[in-house]
Amino acid sequence: MLMNYFKITVRMLQKTKLYSFINLLGLSIGMAACLLILQYIHFEKSYDSFHSRYDQIYRLRYERIKDDGSAVRFASCTPLAGNLIRERFPEVAHLARVFRYQGVIITHDNIKFTEERVFHAEPSFVDIFDFKFISGDPRKALAGVDQALISESMAKKYFGTDDPIGKMIKVNQKTEYAVTGVFEDVPVNSHIKFDFLLSFENFAKSSGPDYMDNWGHTGMYTYLILQPGADMTAFENKIAQLVETEFGEALKYYHMEMLLLLQPLKDIHLTSHFMQEFEVNGDRDSINFLYLIATFIIIIAWVNYINLSTARALTRAKEVALRKTVGASRRQLVFQFLFETVILNIISVVIAVVILQLVMPYFVVLTGIDTTYPFWGQTWLWQALAGLFVTGIVLSGAYPVMRLSAFIPAAILRGKLGTGQKGLGLRKLLVIFQYMMAIGLLTGTLTVYYQIDHLRTRDLGFKIDNILVVKGPRIKDDHFSEKITAFKDELRNQSDVKKICVVTEVPGKQIYWDNGGIRKAGEDAGKGKNYQIVGIDYDFIDVFEVPFIAGRNFSKEHPSDDKALILNETAVSWMGFNSAGEAIDQRVDYWGEIFTIIGVIKDYHQQSPKLAFEPHIFRLMPEGRHNLGLFAISIQSENISATIDEVKSRYDRLFPSNPFDYFFLDDYFDQQYKSDLRRPCVRYFRSVGYFCHQPWNPGSGCLYGHPADKRNRNTQSFRGRYPQHPLYSHDRNY
Repeated sequence: MLMNYFKITVRMLQKTKLYSFINLLGLSIGMAACLLILQYIHFEKSYDSFHSRYDQIYRLRYERIKDDGSAVRFASCTPLAGNLIRERFPEVAHLARVFRYQGVIITHDNIKFTEERVFHAEPSFVDIFDFKFISGDPRKALAGVDQALISESMAKKYFGTDDPIGKMIKVNQKTEYAVTGVFEDVPVNSHIKFDFLLSFENFAKSSGPDYMDNWGHTGMYTYLILQPGADMTAFENKIAQLVETEFGEALKYYHMEMLLLLQPLKDIHLTSHFMQEFEVNGDRDSINFLYLIATFIIIIAWVNYINLSTARALTRAKEVALRKTVGASRRQLVFQFLFETVILNIISVVIAVVILQLVMPYFVVLTGIDTTYPFWGQTWLWQALAGLFVTGIVLSGAYPVMRLSAFIPAAILRGKLGTGQKGLGLRKLLVIFQYMMAIGLLTGTLTVYYQIDHLRTRDLGFKIDNILVVKGPRIKDDHFSEKITAFKDELRNQSDVKKICVVTEVPGKQIYWDNGGIRKAGEDAGKGKNYQIVGIDYDFIDVFEVPFIAGRNFSKEHPSDDKALILNETAVSWMGFNSAGEAIDQRVDYWGEIFTIIGVIKDYHQQSPKLAFEPHIFRLMPEGRHNLGLFAISIQSENISATIDEVKSRYDRLFPSNPFDYFFLDDYFDQQYKSDLRRPCVRYFRSVGYFCHQPWNPGSGCLYGHPADKRNRNTQSFRGRYPQHPLYSHDRNY
């Protein structure tokens, strides 16, 4: 019997090639679009889930709240808090502090690169997280000074095929570290990504007690696991008591509240959007919305299948009548048509998998998902395919099958099938509904696209085009200051260079240097607030073409400018001045030192324009902060490559121990839109998939219109009247 049903199905597919192609393609594209969105959702929700104690790990984060309700919230913590918590609270099973160390020059023999993913970590870091070791003993890793763990890719980069264990790497041409272990590259779905883990003792020693024993500083990322049975809320209350005991008097003096809060590891990627995050995180609301979209798409695909199958059912009415006449039961007919539905769904699943394989490389590029992510190795994917297959059979097969099997043979054979207005009304409703949703989906996708395009093209308040940014030298010698000046002077004499400046942070990401407690001179300490600090030289304003509202720029003609400040508009308001002019020549208490405001510039967008302006204070630092700065070079050249080569040759000659690293400011600034573009890209695939099968529905419906429509056209032709085109006569109903 099954073989007979199979033969009937094959004949049906051969007889109705166009219909079968349309129906299979629509269902397959719907499945593929749904699975693509589910792929992205699963990737976003999988962050950090590869750790065995994923649901037991917490990050300790830090908040400062003023009496007026203003708050500054950090993803990092104070350096001292972690150590005190570990020593005083037995509820802590494991605790590890890590510090991110960016712009580090790693050297081995003659191999030298600037690395951004370098961390100092306490030995217990490997007890908390399950990053897999390739070689070395995790229990002894980072246990002493001058030890380093490196990733597999870094081992190949610096040591080739040699065993790196026991070999030395040099950090910033100062400290040599022995490689004690190699770990697999950190998975792309980890919120913390690193290539080097260095001994924490080295960092603690170099930072000294001014940083390590301080309650006010930030930048120390602290992770912990509580003992089994420990209550998180009760533990947070104990931490609050510790803060009050250790730092209560100072908090009262500054009229400030300090909170140390536990943040579950599983919530970081989709819910954490604080200062000093490692990267821009995802968004849970967007993920939930995409869930709805994926569900909606597959339902529409099934509705599309039902609509076409119902339309085709009218042409198979005589087949059903003849089968019933010769003795076929309704049960047999139901089984036969369900069997056809099963075969069609099997073929659709296969085509959907092929489509996924074909578009996956483009999907990965557009969404920014790492190509190493094992999509096809995920169990859930095959479970989802199976679920779509089974659900598709039930939903897309039930209505057409029941409608076919319910035909009355006598009426059909007498040619009295009827107008079927009830059935046709349902089909019309489904088609109208599909087109409404299609237009809505496309409109939503285009709206999001144009919103982001507006963000990327609107005036940012500073010059962004043709700005070449070169990372400043990390390794210095006794003539460092003279070389900085010489480099700038030589570039100014270069015909394709307009201007050059030194700055601690260019626009494009959050400013990590922030100071609290800054206030007008003479005001109560409790009125001090938190400001983002930017170190600049005399030429920053000219290079970035930021307009002044009041006052003047830093000048070499004013030796006292090392105690002068320039504020942006938000900082002026933040500090309590009514206007920019009022702020000029006013004194500011900056951690006990008195500075004078000499200028006010217009607000510019340090980050995406969708974010509010932050209060910025600009200090004169011609060599950058701690000699860590960036050269921002305004260029005018049609031959960009030649300009870069010339800049590189001068840099290499003056700073031979430092690698030459550069980027263009407009590209750098656009990187922050990556997470914003991911969701529109997913929606783009969604809309493309939807429209690929949407247009076929009404057009193909006319191929299997009601028999009465065909008789009407034939009658008109017989009477000499020119009948309307079937596509027009069909589509005018919608």
